[in-house]
Order: sequence, then structure tokens, then C-alpha cells
Amino acid sequence: MRVAIIPFLLILVWSTSCKNKSAPETPVTVSFTELKARKCVVDTQCAEIKLVFPVVSGGKEAATRSINDTIGAFVRMVVGGEPSLPINQAVDSAVMNLHLMLEDQLSIIPDYSMGFVHELTSKNLIQNSKVISFELSSYSFTGGAHGNFGSALFSFRMNDGGLVQLTDIIQDTASLRPLLETGFVESKSTQTGETYTLIDLVFPESIPLPMPLQWCVVREGVRFTYNPYEVASYGVGQTDIVLTWEKLGKLADKSKWLD
Repeated sequence: MRVAIIPFLLILVWSTSCKNKSAPETPVTVSFTELKARKCVVDTQCAEIKLVFPVVSGGKEAATRSINDTIGAFVRMVVGGEPSLPINQAVDSAVMNLHLMLEDQLSIIPDYSMGFVHELTSKNLIQNSKVISFELSSYSFTGGAHGNFGSALFSFRMNDGGLVQLTDIIQDTASLRPLLETGFVESKSTQTGETYTLIDLVFPESIPLPMPLQWCVVREGVRFTYNPYEVASYGVGQTDIVLTWEKLGKLADKSKWLD
């Protein structure tokens, strides 16, 4: 029996050794995919979709897949595409729906002179061994007095592709609020050269300022974005606030997110 066991053990050791010598992970890279779709009612009035969004490759397969799935779901939401369809088909179906909306508009207002559009642009804000962050900025016009725009911010953990939650970065959000209020006012004062108070800028019901819906890790610290209508009127625009690691102090652990 001992003689029979030895070959089995040799095979087991050889198999384990081969697994341990599996190919190393390839570096994580980001490319940007561009998709366009256009369908016109007449030559000058078209339904159009123009997208640029990030695609991650390399690294841990499960993490990469999770990141790309989350971004893909957001892209489909922006254009109103069918969530279950591959992205190209989802865009094709979305431009058909946008075309139908434009046709309905023209049936109500025959002399309507504008087209309908969904647009998306993207930026890679930070990438290291711990975290990767993106800004995806959208613009949409489907009639009305003006188009709508805004930015979505995403931070993903590189080890598993999961979304970073605000409380993963800053647990004491009560202490964060006054920093955001000061940052909101400073952002608009710097932008316009005017002197404001918070009550000059936001809706009365937005005081005290609520936590923003968009945040991400950047090299300088943590970026927060309030989109139009979130806490203020359309005229106030998009408000971007970067709280540096120095301003955050003990509220955030810089070493957790930067190499």
C-alpha cells in the first residue's frame, strides 16, 4: 500500500505546484469606448446618442468584471437603454426610442426646430493598486427650456471591484457637513468673484446641507459633486468640492487609498 500511495502524493504535489505557478495578473489598463447612434426625422432634426465611457481590463478578472458591469449599467441608464441587452444593442434601441419621442414632439409642434440628444463623456480621475475613480458626465436634451447635465462619480476597490461607499472613506459624516458647506460657498465665490453665503445659493430646505449623492477618491483628497437641482437651482449649476487630505485631517485615512 505504501508503494501505491507515493505516486499519488507525487501527482498531488506536482498539481499544486502547477497551480501556484499560474500566470501573474496583467496590469490594469483603462481604455475609452466610443459609441454613436443617429436617426433623423428630417435631415436637420435627429435623435442622436454620443457616448464615451471607460472599459477596464487586466487585473483580477472578477474585479474587472464588476467594475465594467457597474459602468455599463450606468451607461444604459443614461440613454434609457434596455438593461438586459449588450451595450451596442442597448444604444441602438435607445436611439429608436429617442427618435419616437422626437416624432411625437414634431406631431405636437410641427415647426419645432431642434433635435434630441443624449451625450456622455468620461475621465479617469485616479488609478493605483488600491482604488480607481471615474467621472462620467452626461448631457441630455429632450425638449423643454434647456437640457439637463450632471456628473456621476465612481470609486472602485481594486481588489474586488466593489464600489467605495462614503462611510468607507469618512465615518463621521456629521463632522463632514460644515466642511462641505464652506466648500460649497468657496467654490461659487471663486468661480464668480462674488461673495456669497450658503443661503444665497441653495434651496432653504437644503440647509443644513445634505450629504451629496456623488463622491470619489482623488489624489488630492475626496471630491464631492452636487448636481443641478440636487440642493440648488439650475442656474447655480454643478458644484464640485475637493476636500484635501489636509482639510479632512483625522476624518479620513489617506494611506488607505493612496500607494
